[in-house]
Amino acid sequence: MSVKVEALAKEVFVAPPIRPIPECLKRKAAEELNEKEANVAEELEMIKTWMRQSGHIRGRIEDQFLLGFLRSCKHSMERVKEKLDTYYTIRSVLPEVMRNRDPLDPFVRQVIKMGVTVPLPKTVNPDDPKIILIRGDAFDGDVCDFPDILKVFTMIGDILLRDDDQMMICGQAAIIDLGHSSSSHLFNFNLSFLRKASILNQQASPLRQKGFHFINTPKSFDLVLNIFKGLMTEKNRKRTIMSHGSSLESLHRYFPRSVLPAELGGELGPVQQYVDEWEQRLIDNRAYLIEEESLGVDEGRRRTTNPLAEEKDLFGTAGTFRKLEFD
Repeated sequence: MSVKVEALAKEVFVAPPIRPIPECLKRKAAEELNEKEANVAEELEMIKTWMRQSGHIRGRIEDQFLLGFLRSCKHSMERVKEKLDTYYTIRSVLPEVMRNRDPLDPFVRQVIKMGVTVPLPKTVNPDDPKIILIRGDAFDGDVCDFPDILKVFTMIGDILLRDDDQMMICGQAAIIDLGHSSSSHLFNFNLSFLRKASILNQQASPLRQKGFHFINTPKSFDLVLNIFKGLMTEKNRKRTIMSHGSSLESLHRYFPRSVLPAELGGELGPVQQYVDEWEQRLIDNRAYLIEEESLGVDEGRRRTTNPLAEEKDLFGTAGTFRKLEFD
């Protein structure tokens, strides 16, 4: 599929108003996330006031963006404040992920084209968790490193946070396909970075995980899974974590063929079409993604305790996983 590229040198992102949502999502938000429509406008104003008065946070104050955090935190104002502070604090210490996010940059675009992270378009029910496919064998370690993959992952996540109401209300389930590639390159990175990445994707992220399903796993996968679980929050360790080996039949008990691409025995057609669609979608949102680079925290102006203060020793840890070989 060809990807349209237009001149975007002077484009400016304009925040849209809050979107209306279907009745099924309204019910779920009310029942599971404590959402009361009549209170949302007041809650959003309280968050904006807190952000302006914080002194140290350079963050977005668009209603739709902040509503995602309200939903993620079940409308607890204290949890929203903590998550927003963590969200911008951890991003400020990950320049290798949060800088140079231009989807038209030749190198960044090459990483996007790999299609390691692929949001799938369908669910069985409109209020089911959305499905994210992570393709381990699409990661070419000779071309890029893990931080480059995480960069594109966060770019996609930023668009989903802003645009996908089902994702924000119902959460997401991850299918992690390790394919037929060697898994050694997945663990060729600094342990300190790995810890930061886990904070970015758990404590800081408003995208709520509902389950992790591994497919096409190597024989010695228990080692990988133990490392994976060790980096999880206690809350995420209680989610569904399934290793299906190479059994598509096992995977289909959780995800029917109607919501899966052909590569996983599904009816959605080849996954490449969704890789191409997301390449274009990131290009279409170029201004928004580049603007994210200017956001973060100014620790010199902080009046509160850094939410990551207890992580300082981990952030200084030296060490690297290198060349873990699996059969």
